[in-house]
Amino acid sequence: MTAQQFDSTDAYFVSLKSTLQQDGDEVQSASLSTDVDSPEEVTSFPVADAALIHDIQITKLKNPGLSGVKSVLKVAVQYVEYCSYVVSNYILETEKGGYITLPILTNEDCGDSNKEIVYLFPNQVFGQANQIITSEITVLEKSILDAEQHDTFIWNDDSYGTSGMLYEEL
Repeated sequence: MTAQQFDSTDAYFVSLKSTLQQDGDEVQSASLSTDVDSPEEVTSFPVADAALIHDIQITKLKNPGLSGVKSVLKVAVQYVEYCSYVVSNYILETEKGGYITLPILTNEDCGDSNKEIVYLFPNQVFGQANQIITSEITVLEKSILDAEQHDTFIWNDDSYGTSGMLYEEL
């Protein structure tokens, strides 16, 4: 996380909840809210199994270099079974006070790799102007050594689309 310049923040909190569906199955989810006198829900996301959650980290990247975006929040939920699984939720905070949630990224860590799938933003190492890059990075001692691009979100103020989706529309 240091390699991406995301800093810990206590301006938000995560709450977990369970609901029963009509068929009797339990569905677990989490909500990210602002930590103020009257909290505002920023977003919600699914939870695989609350009993397996080891840690939840909320970090923030200020000034990511995207037009109209003030910061990026990252909520990393770590599950532990045989290996560790980190489910990362990225939320863009707009300059107008809105929030845009990016698709969830999941990484498995069995102690045998120094690679992970992340979003790279324009102000970061290997970032590109006006793009959010889904990339597999190689990290050594908290520094990004290499980044292999998997997909790109083209940023146009308050909307995005994958390059593949843009080409399909042409």
